[in-house]
Amino acid sequence: MGKKKNFVRKVLFSNAAKMHPEKSKAMKVALATALVIFAVFFIYPMFFVVVNSFRSTNDIILNPSGWPVNVYLSNYAQAWKEMQFPKVFMNTLVITVFGTGGIIITSAMCAYALARSHSKISWILYGFFTFYLVIPFQIIMVPIGELASGLHLMNLPGIILMYWGVGCPTAIFMFHGFIKSVPRELEESAAIDGAGRFYIFFVIVFPLIKTIVATIAIIDALWIWNDFLLPMIVIKQGTIQLAQQAFRGLSVNKYGPMCASLTISSIPIIIFYLSLQKYIIKGIAAGAVKG
Repeated sequence: MGKKKNFVRKVLFSNAAKMHPEKSKAMKVALATALVIFAVFFIYPMFFVVVNSFRSTNDIILNPSGWPVNVYLSNYAQAWKEMQFPKVFMNTLVITVFGTGGIIITSAMCAYALARSHSKISWILYGFFTFYLVIPFQIIMVPIGELASGLHLMNLPGIILMYWGVGCPTAIFMFHGFIKSVPRELEESAAIDGAGRFYIFFVIVFPLIKTIVATIAIIDALWIWNDFLLPMIVIKQGTIQLAQQAFRGLSVNKYGPMCASLTISSIPIIIFYLSLQKYIIKGIAAGAVKG
């Protein structure tokens, strides 16, 4: 039935395109133009930062949008040294990897249990998780700081646990809908063969939801890597975002080294995003076919 519907849609769209070729071409041009404009708006700030990372602070103050007259590679050396980049990079990497990994594993297991249960308690718990999505972080950041201090979690393992608590509700919400689309027959067949719950989840269900896993991994990794507020509350120092405050002076900011530090810190997360981008595209395509 689904294949028949898709075939009918394709026929209708192809016929519409044949009947109105000029309109179809105009729509493609308009869409391409809009995408180019949006791309320029999104790419320009990063381009601006990269260009200014090769300029001196005085040149940036005099003309923020100018081109480098002299190339100042010393900005990168200064950023590397003053930030203690190897140390803060490793701290940020550990927090991001374990924070993102913990969110994915914990929330996927929780969402699986909620999706496969029809009890009232599971729906109440799911309601609590979805209600959390509308609460701004600024409301709970003070209680989180007090909780971390009271439980002696003002350290690296502590902030990882905090990220699990803050990030899991959104991930559970995303996993829940995706897991419900996985056929139950696969799990029932495995259960008949003697497979346990953990085996069914990790060997059968989890590989089938890798597209949403990749999506959540990118979203949470970008969030944790670039986060400033929670590390400021919990550990006070030691991450890339906190280390960049070294370039903020009382009267004048060190704009050249600051832009260099932003460029360096952006490279790892951009590589991570590009490596998982294909899975997100596959997930979008799969969702379009299912719809």
